[in-house]
Amino acid sequence: MSLTLKEKVKTVFYFLTHPQSLKMVISLEESGYLHDEGWFKAFNMKQAIDKNGNPIPWFTYPSIDFIKERLNKEMTVFEYGCGNSTLFFAMRVKEITSVEKDRTWYGKIKQKLPSNASIILFKEAITEVSYTQIIERSNKKFDLIIVDAIKRNEVIYKAVDYIKPDGVIILDNSDVSDYKAGIEFLIKKGFKRLDFWGIQAGYFNKTCTTIFYKSNNCLGI
Repeated sequence: MSLTLKEKVKTVFYFLTHPQSLKMVISLEESGYLHDEGWFKAFNMKQAIDKNGNPIPWFTYPSIDFIKERLNKEMTVFEYGCGNSTLFFAMRVKEITSVEKDRTWYGKIKQKLPSNASIILFKEAITEVSYTQIIERSNKKFDLIIVDAIKRNEVIYKAVDYIKPDGVIILDNSDVSDYKAGIEFLIKKGFKRLDFWGIQAGYFNKTCTTIFYKSNNCLGI
């Protein structure tokens, strides 16, 4: 989530009037947390990548660190909103299917996909199937369902019918008030929540990625 113009102006003014702080931030490109996570590389490339240029989700860094060690090649994933996250999960799970609404972005990511990943292009103007219903085409349940695109509340309502008993749902930017209804729905359905607050690749505003899970889940929470 990008900063507003007012926030950007305020940030620039602060560093202009606090040169020592600016010097400290610049030094972080050479060492420290931002360097270790590859934040500056992601910022310069305008992509969600780590310090080695490998694709990562646009989740908070703490959530990525937690999730990546718990994935395995037996897992299947459904993702609302494709991107570098699709490539990240494809390297670590058995299979991932994504749905994308933007034709240009769909074409760009599709060229990079390995054999265990696929993207469904949602063409709203010529289909009677809603965006949230795309998951029904799979006719199966998933270990992970990732919600990181449009209609997040509606997607969550549908996702609970297509998650395995030990599956988890990952909601990015869960701090956004618009998603409160979806979160409350999951809690009422018996899911627990694990919040990971932090920053994302190339962005410096604090946000939250949340994992919703039940007992004996596939991530061992």
